[in-house]
Amino acid sequence: MHHTRHISIRLLILFIAAGYAGRVNSQTVTNEFQTRTEVKLSFEPLDKLTLSLNPEVRWDESFSVGKYMLESGLSYKPVKGLTLGGSYRFIINPRTTKATEYLHRFALFTTYKKKIERFEPSLRVKYTNYTEDLSLGEFLRYRAKLEYDIKGSKITPVLSAEAFHYLAGNQIYKMRYAIGAEYKLNKKSSLGIGYMLDYYMQDYRNKHIITLGYKYKF
Repeated sequence: MHHTRHISIRLLILFIAAGYAGRVNSQTVTNEFQTRTEVKLSFEPLDKLTLSLNPEVRWDESFSVGKYMLESGLSYKPVKGLTLGGSYRFIINPRTTKATEYLHRFALFTTYKKKIERFEPSLRVKYTNYTEDLSLGEFLRYRAKLEYDIKGSKITPVLSAEAFHYLAGNQIYKMRYAIGAEYKLNKKSSLGIGYMLDYYMQDYRNKHIITLGYKYKF
């Protein structure tokens, strides 16, 4: 277990170091803070087909509500290890000085994962019509993720790195580095906690995000 923990810490350090390598000047960096709370509900009406519903609330650094979200999704596993899917997200963005903003996000994705002993690496490519920082604009998102099954433990540590490719500008808009863990309550449900660093490539800004989640499979 200690060996696994050391591997996870080293991988996280490498991810963050890679992101900061290109920013080597004296510009002031703005740091933003956010908390995200989410419930993920899933149901398998047919073999290899999964439906999901995910309500989420995002809180700013003063713990005021930043956004409400409700996402529905569908995924299908045609062969072992491969998942194809899509989702729709409805966003309510309450604002104090302007009228409430309503946004719609559509996404298509494909994920491939393969278990190697107790490690489970995965790669995902996602297309979406926008990211949370730009209400207009198409993105491709490339994510590498690593999970580890600790023998005899209900805790599963998770590491990931993700690039947000802004298609209109043909540039990497930001990198996202994440570390977290899931705690299995029973066969159907689990709790999750994590930390994400959004590192913006085109301006001097970082976003620090704490995530809290609950998953339930019907």
